[in-house]
Formats: sequence, C-alpha cells, structure tokens
Amino acid sequence: MNGYTKLACGHLYQDVVTGAIPTYSKEYSEERYDKYDTTRPMSELRFALCKELFKFDSVLDFGYGNGDFLSVCANNGVKSFGYDVSDYPLKKPVTKTSSLFIDCDLVTFFDSIEHLETRNISSFLAKLHTNQILISVPWFHDLGNDWFYHWKHRRENEHFHHFTAGGLCEVMESAGFTPIYHANPEDKIRKSDLPLPNILTMAGVRN
Repeated sequence: MNGYTKLACGHLYQDVVTGAIPTYSKEYSEERYDKYDTTRPMSELRFALCKELFKFDSVLDFGYGNGDFLSVCANNGVKSFGYDVSDYPLKKPVTKTSSLFIDCDLVTFFDSIEHLETRNISSFLAKLHTNQILISVPWFHDLGNDWFYHWKHRRENEHFHHFTAGGLCEVMESAGFTPIYHANPEDKIRKSDLPLPNILTMAGVRN
C-alpha cells in the first residue's frame, strides 16, 4: 500500500504525508459532534462500559471532542480531565489539562489515537500515569488494497494508524498493558454499511 507501512501484525501506519493535516479546532469538534443527536447516547454507552470494566474515581480523556463523555463522567461523580489540541471549551467541573501525564485511574481514547502522527504508539501509551486504558478506533479488517482504499475510515493525512484487533492488542501489550476486553459495542449506535464490525473497542490494565 503506497505511503503505508505495516508496523506489526494488523497495525498499518501512514508514514508519508501527502497533503494538509486537519486543524483540530473548536469548529472541527462542532462539525463532528454538536449537530448529532447520537452524541449523548454514545457518551452514556461509553461511560456504562467503563463502569462495567474498571474501578475508577478519575478519568482523563485524550482528544475529548466536545467534552460530552467527560460531562457524563462528571455528572456521575467522577473527577474528569480532558486533553485536546483544540480550543473547544469544557464545562465545569470538567478540567482541561495541558499534560497527558497526570495521575488518573483511567485514560480513554475515543476516535483519537488513530490521529497521532507519532509512529510508536506503544511508547506513547507506556508513558501514561495510569493502570487502565480504554481505546476505541475504526476496526481495520486488512482485506486487501481494494477494500482499504475504498474504506470510509481511511482518511488520508488524518487517520495515521489503522488497527485490527490483533494489531491493537499487540500495541497494548508492548506498552505494558494486558488486554482484558475487545468487542464492538459502539456499533449499536454507529452502524456500518458493511457486514463487518465497524468500531473496535479494547480495554487494558497495567501488568
């Protein structure tokens, strides 16, 4: 695949930037979250999954979008922090942090980790000050070039990483986290136009 490298089993990385990278601004977040009536149901689904899988009193969400997931967390008594390069304002009592490396019981990545330009995702995850992580990404099925180049989640210069379940599992393990769960619960809301799982969600705990 031109411009892409298979870093490991089931992990594809765009290593050649071919055009402009999106500006992750308040407007970017508004376009993708504010106008959809599924945003709150998705936030509640994600929070319920976190409560099912983990014990946590604090959470840090990386790439928080419009902050709706964090609002649900805060409304349920969880000390909530958000990290994002955009200037989308967070509502109190949620706190925006300029550092990813703060102590938190749980760090979440919803539609965000695939945007990182850094090649070594495992090294990035290993530096987090947490023992629990939850990641949701578009589910890459590695069905050949034709499928990949027509896949709706192949957003060139925006989604730099693509993971199969095995690929994301390997990244987690390399970062020192043991995967404890993987499935596609978000597909209840985010329907696929293909007879395949659409969104991969994986949870891990520090070894």
